[in-house]
Amino acid sequence: MAKVANNSIVSEVLSEARELAGQRRFWLTLVTAGLVIGLTGPFGTYDTLPVVVRIGYWLAVVCLTYWLGYLVSFAVASLAEDRGMDPRLSLAIGALVAALPVTAGLAGLHMLVLDVPFWADAKRLLPYVAIITLTLAALSEGLANSGAHPATLTKAKLAGAAPDSAWLDELPAHLGRELILLQAQDHYVRARTDRGETLIRTTLQDAARDLGDYGVRVHRSWWVARHAIRGFRYRAGMPVVVLHDGLELPVGRSYRRALRQALEP
Repeated sequence: MAKVANNSIVSEVLSEARELAGQRRFWLTLVTAGLVIGLTGPFGTYDTLPVVVRIGYWLAVVCLTYWLGYLVSFAVASLAEDRGMDPRLSLAIGALVAALPVTAGLAGLHMLVLDVPFWADAKRLLPYVAIITLTLAALSEGLANSGAHPATLTKAKLAGAAPDSAWLDELPAHLGRELILLQAQDHYVRARTDRGETLIRTTLQDAARDLGDYGVRVHRSWWVARHAIRGFRYRAGMPVVVLHDGLELPVGRSYRRALRQALEP
């Protein structure tokens, strides 16, 4: 868990892609979409390509453009959100940025296969691709919102692994060792226990690594102990993790997978 929580955005994007690639339903959906589009033959391919070639062409187009758009959109949205941008705005920016390479890829394929001028085709395709990427991003986020609800963790999950005692030695004796959360503050982290809080000179990344499976990083500025987590929900369209005392903390896009794993029964 700690490795996932502390990875760079690039590593997290690749982890998300591997998880998605392992789902049969995902590939079935892509193949079905490619077959349907291939049989209908949009953008003049119905008349210019034989049926077998046309279906193969659109299967390749659907798969390649989806992956390109997904990876670019996720990376850009994660980077924007981790810099403090509203999740909904970061999602829209990620989708719009993703439309650029997807459009370029489609125009390039059309140029090679259909002998269509690249720039003229790219200008024609870009508005449609942008609408499609925005729509897909909104639908994906909407599905995530509707499926998110407070969850109760099992005792096994709440316990987590025993933390590195050397790191907990940094806590003042009067605060005990029942660590609840860490908040990044410049070159320090604010550590909160069940008895109070203090500042410790370290980085959140180093602290999360040393504490291992005892907790999970949920944001570039926040780490939470597993025993303190009570659920995950969306508040006004923004994902938050709910702690045992009712406190709600923001969840960064690139940290949601780690949190979902922590909430699994």
